[in-house]
Amino acid sequence: MELNLFDTQMVLWLRTHKESIMQRFIIGSDVMRFIINLVHQVAKYDVNVLLTGESGTGKEMLARMIHLESSRAENPFVPVNCGILSGLLFEDKLFGHEKGSFTGAICRQKGCFETADKGTLFLDEVSGVPLENQVDFLRVLEDLRFSRIGGNEQIEADVRIISATNKDLRDLVKKGEFREDLFYRLHVVPIYIPPLRERKSAIAEMVNYFLDQLSVRYEKPRPAVSSEAMDVFCRYDWPGNVRELKNLLERVLILNVEDTIGIEQLPSDFLWHFKEPPAMDLGEVKRKAETKAILDVFDRVQGDRERAAQILNISPRTLRYKLNRYGIKVDSRGNVVS
Repeated sequence: MELNLFDTQMVLWLRTHKESIMQRFIIGSDVMRFIINLVHQVAKYDVNVLLTGESGTGKEMLARMIHLESSRAENPFVPVNCGILSGLLFEDKLFGHEKGSFTGAICRQKGCFETADKGTLFLDEVSGVPLENQVDFLRVLEDLRFSRIGGNEQIEADVRIISATNKDLRDLVKKGEFREDLFYRLHVVPIYIPPLRERKSAIAEMVNYFLDQLSVRYEKPRPAVSSEAMDVFCRYDWPGNVRELKNLLERVLILNVEDTIGIEQLPSDFLWHFKEPPAMDLGEVKRKAETKAILDVFDRVQGDRERAAQILNISPRTLRYKLNRYGIKVDSRGNVVS
């Protein structure tokens, strides 16, 4: 599997700054310190790890940490998005194919298992592995032997498996959408990463960390962050988690021309979340809605009160009450007087 230039640079950067990343990842959060301790423990052994948590919580980053802490650190780390593959495409991505095995197979192609040999295979969105592919997938995970599509040769792959999902695999097992035996194969050491809103004490450090990283990447001076802007960052719930925080800071850094990031440098579509909703009188809302409904019905029935009451599903007496209460006047011919 070919890595693009940015991916290659990121791998090298991760290796160089491994300890710094771990420190930044855990500052201000006892939960994250516990998780990093787990990383240190499980990285030493080729045990399957299942990372769970909402999208954007940093599951791939944690998987890379486990890889870099392991004896496989100098070998490939190969991520696979299982949620976008099915059938033959899934088999081809994971196991590869022989030349001529299907239309368009113009040469032999290695799959991700071969590419990750001696390294780590990261199965992202593993809950998306189609049910039809789970049997063969389980078989390969059990003995790490497989054949390319169109081939008979049994190939052995020495890989460490780390999986990730933002869904409840136990619930999918109960629904019959995920094989129980595959679940237990992957679920040897589970690690749950809490959402950012549950570890807000770490946000300030993350803001500074990402700005340091992004300023180097884009070769821009590293701006300071005003206390008001940092307060806004810490108050927000970040439904997109760490990914949303990083993306926002990337956007702000690129567009910013000041020495300091203040409230005025933050995007309006982000600040919108902090605007107080206008005061709303439910009684007034009800009055306007009922007045409009009554006027519309009177217009349709040409002032016939009895018919209007029937359509509105209220008694004539209630209709009279509402006409008086809302100041709706009707002339002797039943026409509404504006």
